[in-house]
Amino acid sequence: MEELLGGRYRLDHVAGHGGMATVFVAWDSVLERAVAIKLLHRGRDEGGVLHERFRREALTEARVVHPNVVAVHDVGLHADGRPYIVMDYVEGRPLSAILAERVLSSEEAALVGVQLARALAAAHALGIVHRDVKPANVLIDAQGSAHLTDFGLAWAGDAAEARLTAPGALIGSAAYVAPEQARSGEVSPLVDLYALGGLLYHALAGAPPFEGGGALAVALRRFDEDPPALPVRAPEVDLELAGLVQVLLARAPEARPQSAVEVAEQLGDIAARLRLQRTGGEAGGPPAAIVVAGAGAALGTAAGPAPAVPMPNRSLLPPGDVDPNPRGH
Repeated sequence: MEELLGGRYRLDHVAGHGGMATVFVAWDSVLERAVAIKLLHRGRDEGGVLHERFRREALTEARVVHPNVVAVHDVGLHADGRPYIVMDYVEGRPLSAILAERVLSSEEAALVGVQLARALAAAHALGIVHRDVKPANVLIDAQGSAHLTDFGLAWAGDAAEARLTAPGALIGSAAYVAPEQARSGEVSPLVDLYALGGLLYHALAGAPPFEGGGALAVALRRFDEDPPALPVRAPEVDLELAGLVQVLLARAPEARPQSAVEVAEQLGDIAARLRLQRTGGEAGGPPAAIVVAGAGAALGTAAGPAPAVPMPNRSLLPPGDVDPNPRGH
């Protein structure tokens, strides 16, 4: 008889690898559906730090119930003692894979941004700061919905998290980390908004605000420099959207918008205006295509975004293959 993980899940094949875990496409024999399972790598785990961080990731992500956040369904232990997390399985692609091929239009970027801002607002309302918002941690499903994933570095406001972080360690990704987070590890919802600004800058310009010279040099540059003006890097960008991205990337936290709810409202207004401009004022016109359609595996949820966000028309999506390499760390 075939052995099932946790007496329930059949591991079918590997979908992706990361620094801390492997992601499998699996079959839930109880609910008879495909799921994605993230299983911690074998290896040394002095003091159980990796196990504890993995457990906290599952608990934190499961608390944030939102259409644009990956849903966590179950946790357990492999027979060899390694923990695993069971999540939704859907077709789609990491945003990083899409940006490796092309930039997004202003309307596309605004649509992705409003969904992520709403996801962050839901997390922030629970006292959770993601701390690692970047294209690789955003999954776009085949309907064009964006889903925030990988809460492995999330801060939930307790002292236990500090014990899991080495003193002086850079938390977050150098290309998108907020200055105060890079300098002193300061945590607030405003670090996520800075990272969202960096993600949108990358989506529109084809590259992050700062790059080159190694991770530390990239992180340090934001202390003394502002990124190149977005309209210079992306001449076709909508100027109102470019202005919002610039404010999100303000070096001083107090100069940024002060809540993800505020950012979501602004991005929603921009997306709606751009759609009306593109369709000649027809409110019922088709929204912008965001992703390449096709069959593939990603971690995410099939649920659509909040009702006010226009959904992409799948029939408008260009043909192509889907990259089946989701995040796995």
